[in-house]
Amino acid sequence: QEFTTSWSTQRDQTMDTTLLFQSSHLVPGNVDKSKMFLGMDHSKVYAEHRPRYTDELFKTIADYCKETNPDLNLAVDVGCGPGMSTIGLAKYFQKVIGIDVSETQIACAPKDIPNCEFKVGYSDKLPFIEAGTVDLFCCGSSFHWLPQKETLAEADRVVKPGGTIAIFGYDFPCCDIPEVEACLKSIWTRMFSFAPKETAPALERFRGLELPYPGLIRNDEMKLQMNYTVEQNIEFLRSTRSARAYMEANPTQDFLGDVAEELRQALHTSGAGDIYSVTFNLYLLMVHKPMN
Repeated sequence: QEFTTSWSTQRDQTMDTTLLFQSSHLVPGNVDKSKMFLGMDHSKVYAEHRPRYTDELFKTIADYCKETNPDLNLAVDVGCGPGMSTIGLAKYFQKVIGIDVSETQIACAPKDIPNCEFKVGYSDKLPFIEAGTVDLFCCGSSFHWLPQKETLAEADRVVKPGGTIAIFGYDFPCCDIPEVEACLKSIWTRMFSFAPKETAPALERFRGLELPYPGLIRNDEMKLQMNYTVEQNIEFLRSTRSARAYMEANPTQDFLGDVAEELRQALHTSGAGDIYSVTFNLYLLMVHKPMN
């Protein structure tokens, strides 16, 4: 199986990612994938160095929700991690509940946002949420880890008529400096064989995903742009499961040290400065629950 990923905002490139489908030995089928983000060290790096979604994304979601439910009372953000998307939604909803199976991820979530509540729990078991009370049920950058059929069934239970289900995330970073772009591509190619196969649908932007209601809309036009130093890029890589799996499988290699040197050399060759811009392409899928 093959699929394509855009590695540049300036041009489309095809990326052979079949290695993703050869990594089942790394994540056996009987392992609870949700346990991957339990370590406090990993959760702290994740909370500090993962990209923050743009307000454009959250406003797009809120505007879509208002089409059928003008009063945005309650949003539920499953697989929320340390709350990147939960926080962004708090601007638009009276209350947002972030839910994640990882106690350490929830521990890293902010405590000072009055209309945000964080709970340790499962996306497919939300006994503390009354049926038909949720305006938005969403998941950002973690839906591929969840039991999808069961999660969507629970979404159907809690979402009110006219409410919304939204799935969103981002793909790999790209750069308009050719030398850095080539370096990023090389780095991620090496990491592909250590990415759990569950990652594949997210890299495909969930193009084959069927949500439980008709009328699904997709937005692949939004971008998330960040300025990186080499050190910041390394910390982002450290937060990914693929990099950690690579390092666990190659304990004698200084993988992140080697990557840092490659990035510095690419910047030197290009004549660029120490700070460079990277772009993450966002994807967003949304659908309304029918009123009747």
